Amino acid sequence: MHLLSILPFLGLALATPLHPPPPPPPPSHPHPHAPKTNIKCPIIFDGRITKNLTLQSFDTATGGTPYNPDYVKGENRTWSSILLFPKTTPPSRFDNALLHKPVEVTIDDGSLFRAGENLQTGFRRAGLLFKDDFNDAGADASDNGVVTFHWSIRQDEHRPLNLSHEYMNVWHEKGDYSGNQFMFVGGVVLVGDGGTGVDTKKEREMWKVQNAKNEFVYETRIVRGDWQNFGVQLDYVRDTIKVYYSTGDEPLKAVTRATPNSNAGGGQLQIGIAKKPTETETVVYDGYQEHIPLRGEGQIYGGIFVEDSSNGCVSL
Repeated sequence: MHLLSILPFLGLALATPLHPPPPPPPPSHPHPHAPKTNIKCPIIFDGRITKNLTLQSFDTATGGTPYNPDYVKGENRTWSSILLFPKTTPPSRFDNALLHKPVEVTIDDGSLFRAGENLQTGFRRAGLLFKDDFNDAGADASDNGVVTFHWSIRQDEHRPLNLSHEYMNVWHEKGDYSGNQFMFVGGVVLVGDGGTGVDTKKEREMWKVQNAKNEFVYETRIVRGDWQNFGVQLDYVRDTIKVYYSTGDEPLKAVTRATPNSNAGGGQLQIGIAKKPTETETVVYDGYQEHIPLRGEGQIYGGIFVEDSSNGCVSL
């Protein structure tokens, strides 16, 4: 600044009576309602539902959601007729109440997916796929390095699951559809899927994480009236799987060590419900499915995202 330009300010300062300087302003603190996040790592796919989205947003590719509007759902169905936005459900650990809202996936008697010419009458199925999660092996960042898949779930007491059946709720299916790198399942798991197929109270009350061989690597009781938070980490370099878990707003904790797993084959993550039949031979095309009440069966989701953990980072 030129000397002449500062002289008036100097004169003003000299003419001002001497007083003790005012106390410094208090240290600034974040606004109590400022958006916060418990996500600390680079996000590969962000599946959290922002407040501005409507149910109809899921029906088109230009609706602004991160999900594919076409898969995987019953034929002649729209996502706006399948999904719900629970109105009284608090935000999950990795959602922010100002920015995000939970979403509920529902199924009913008409949740029949057609694969080519074949209608999968054994399943009742609806599952969200990321539109940028490509099926080709290694085609996107979620199939390389070290990746942690996150989701939170909450039970809808008005649309309960019939856990005498096996439910696949989250899974990463291989690119050639020959299997899955991991599955998150509930209820009575069929014998061919790694379970006993025996309907007991304990079997109906457990969530289970399975590896590529359908072996249970972690089990925990189904909680009512609170969120349950899961993280499944796949290390594509070392071919391992590791599970993280917490309830409510508690930080995730590692509940398994990294154990060997076959992570090859690329593929896609699916979030939703695939209800398997009982008394079945093929699972996909036959078996018993009882009538689902008109209100449907539902699973509430929040905090869905996939993060890059290659540098050892895990959002807890």
